[in-house]
Amino acid sequence: MLTHSKTESQTAQNRLDFTLCFIYQLRLFLGGGLMFKILFAALMLFHSSAFAQTIILEAFGDSITAGLLSYTNATDNNDLKVVSKILSELVMFKLTKNRDYLINHEKHELAWPQLLANRLTKSDVNFEIRNYALSGARSDLLPEEVEHAKVVREDETAIAFFFIGHNDLCHHKGTPEELASEYMLNFNKAVEAWDKKHKGAKAFFVSIAEIQRIYPLLDGQIWYESGRGRYRCNDSWEKLFPYCLSFYKKYQQGTLNDYLSPRVETINNSLDQMASEWKAKSSRNQYFHIGMDSKADFKNNFFAVDCYHLSTEGQKFISDQVFNTIGWQ
Repeated sequence: MLTHSKTESQTAQNRLDFTLCFIYQLRLFLGGGLMFKILFAALMLFHSSAFAQTIILEAFGDSITAGLLSYTNATDNNDLKVVSKILSELVMFKLTKNRDYLINHEKHELAWPQLLANRLTKSDVNFEIRNYALSGARSDLLPEEVEHAKVVREDETAIAFFFIGHNDLCHHKGTPEELASEYMLNFNKAVEAWDKKHKGAKAFFVSIAEIQRIYPLLDGQIWYESGRGRYRCNDSWEKLFPYCLSFYKKYQQGTLNDYLSPRVETINNSLDQMASEWKAKSSRNQYFHIGMDSKADFKNNFFAVDCYHLSTEGQKFISDQVFNTIGWQ
């Protein structure tokens, strides 16, 4: 999927030819002794780092891509002082809309884009991560994320991932088709702006997760227990982290799967449709859809203390899904 242009390949070849010529001249001057070997090793190290290709990896999305609470885990016996601080600052963010309250809890270094880049990095390929994801974002904020993105020059190599829609599912009273229509309108607006700002780049539209699978998996999961009491994921969903209380109520009523499954499926189908449409109409960039493996096992330790967002292990799961689906060369 990641390919070098003819210009990049020729430039790399010219650099290699120059380096080899320089090494030959250096050997004639120094002979084959210890000093030559030391300088040769240093030169090779410099060549591999100085002439490595840098690929810009852009990530647009919501709190999952932002790495919200990824430093916690629902299967740990969590420190209540840490949880109390999280709750306090999430409440302040909700009241003030000041994103400074989220800074300590969004861990880009633990989020799946960084983990993906870590896996893809080679001796001749480095990645510059530009993570623009906003916690709490719905698709209507996606154009804003793209608008605030740094300029990518035409001589730079870039790939982008769009992974958003989980927050669109909550409290939407329309049909799955109405939800998908609104989603596509917002998504296409963002991609149109992105397409104009890039040339020769690749964009990947990532399917959203099947949120309905979380509740039966984590029902009864204990994330704190001591002589003073016990807290379970049910407490997170109902009282402590009620991001979308209606989901938990529907789960208790046995209607969550019937509600969410067609909406998740419709949004993911729309992502596939938009990728095909943009692939056909854009002469500037390439577009692809990444469909997640719906049969892949979710594990309890994939989730953070709020029993909704992803832990580091869950972020790695997403990273692996993206890596395996794309099939990097």
